[in-house]
Amino acid sequence: MTMDETRDLSPASDDAYLVVAALADGESVDPGALKLALDEPAVREYLVDLIAVRHAVGSLDELSAVRWHERPPFRSRIGWLSAAAAVLASLTAGYVAGQRTVAPAPAPVVETVVHMENAAIAPKPTRIIPLRPGVNWTEKAGEQ
Repeated sequence: MTMDETRDLSPASDDAYLVVAALADGESVDPGALKLALDEPAVREYLVDLIAVRHAVGSLDELSAVRWHERPPFRSRIGWLSAAAAVLASLTAGYVAGQRTVAPAPAPVVETVVHMENAAIAPKPTRIIPLRPGVNWTEKAGEQ
């Protein structure tokens, strides 16, 4: 940041937080802008939080994420087999419990009654189209 940007910093502005973040990232920062930013208590707390997070992340062991590969294969196979056996046992127990507790529901009975006494009568056609084979109608094998 330059000296012109230092004058634009207002209390609790985003620029003050950006100056502190740039400092934590190892970038070059204008000392005047940093001094003005650190005059605010909220920005100082932000700096402390940034340092704590950087320290926590930096202290992680790089090999701890890979150490599960170092276990003997015998134990991992037993672990997978026991997990598969537990899943199979729980599925079987659930199926058996469901079969014993749920009684089959009777099939629904539906009775349909159709009365043909008042059958609807088709209206008289208004136009009759004559179909003459070979003239305006051709039947081909396999088509409808």
